[in-house]
Amino acid sequence: MGDNLQGANLLQFLLDSPADEIKTTLEDIHPADILDALEEYEGDAILLLSRFPSDVLAAIIEEAEDEDKGEILDLFPHEQKTEIISEMASDELVDLLETMHPDEASELLHALPEEDAQEVLELMRHDPETAGGIMATEFVAIREQMTVKETLEYLQVYGEEAESLSYLYVLDEDGILKGVIALREIVVSPFDEHIGPMINTNVISVRADMDQEEVSRIFAKYGFNSIPVVDENDKMLGIVTADDVFYVVEEETTEDMEKMAALAHSEKDYLDTGVFGLAKQRIFWLLFLMISATFTGIIIQGYQKELASVVILAAFIPMLMDTGGNAGTQVSTLIIRGMALGEIKLKDYFKVLYKELRVSLIVGIVLAAVNFLRVWIFHHDPPLAFTVSAALLFTVILSKVVGCTLPMIAQKLKIDPALMASPIITTIVDALSLSVYLYLAKTIYINA
Repeated sequence: MGDNLQGANLLQFLLDSPADEIKTTLEDIHPADILDALEEYEGDAILLLSRFPSDVLAAIIEEAEDEDKGEILDLFPHEQKTEIISEMASDELVDLLETMHPDEASELLHALPEEDAQEVLELMRHDPETAGGIMATEFVAIREQMTVKETLEYLQVYGEEAESLSYLYVLDEDGILKGVIALREIVVSPFDEHIGPMINTNVISVRADMDQEEVSRIFAKYGFNSIPVVDENDKMLGIVTADDVFYVVEEETTEDMEKMAALAHSEKDYLDTGVFGLAKQRIFWLLFLMISATFTGIIIQGYQKELASVVILAAFIPMLMDTGGNAGTQVSTLIIRGMALGEIKLKDYFKVLYKELRVSLIVGIVLAAVNFLRVWIFHHDPPLAFTVSAALLFTVILSKVVGCTLPMIAQKLKIDPALMASPIITTIVDALSLSVYLYLAKTIYINA
């Protein structure tokens, strides 16, 4: 019945149907669709939410944006809050608690069973941007002495609580990870067969302190649905699932785009962010870039006599600065992407530099040749054409060098390379290209 219930149809069903029918039908409805229906509802959300069982409410909160999780939970009395959070996966509960006031989070934790509360506290001790910070502690651990039948019976009892059942993890008595088995191997094997020969002991795992971006690269490399997280002694702590990594990639990509556009990071969606919030995101970097442009003004002031005597020189400044900025942005984008994907390492710097020098020579010579013809045709002044074209060639070379160097310096200094993207590179290249152009103009054109 729930196959076609989405959007307005689902909302109407939730409004008109009796509670028992809603409870039965919601088992077949994805929480994301329920959340979409709630967002379309213009009435009091609690009127709808109060008709849902706790496990559905937990799934809805898990699906919501981090900044909305707490708002949904706050609609319910304290007793029901406890019921809801007890249904949530450990990693999702940590995300929720981290958005709440410490006193409120502590109150909710104390309402949980001691073992569950301790589990959540352990997760909260990890850096949120590491494997430990995004892992879930609900996984299926088995022993290598078990048979297929015993394993399946064990799954029927304990499997429902697991974050993922794609893989089963073989642990020893001390909790040390010894191997992994894909569930499909268990399902297609005879009941009386022991699982020992099926165990893959060459386990791909990640340390709890590994950065989440590195974890996402491992998922991309191997295509797993989940990866075990271990401590320094190979004791298994939890698992990171593919959906966790999806959100990591989305978050990291958003942050990198914001940094590359000189924006402060915001957790809120654009339409949910107020005018002053958007202004706050942008004003710092705009002020920084505006003040840094002072250097460009100082360079121009140093050559104001030359520019005043040959006004036509000023006409080519925008073209040179724009070309330099564009050339630098091109290479920085490729380098930052390559570093993010693990394709480019710090040790590759001289390979990258050598390649970009050759690329810049080809690009620079082509642009300079076309520009020489353009200036000659329109201004009938070969010396001017040569000066501007020579400056253009040097500008492209400098831009490519700066564009590939700054992101790698940033990584060496443990700074996000995305910070060295378009705005900063453009500002630096503007000053360099202007200095080269005005020096060549004074030396070659004016004093010739």
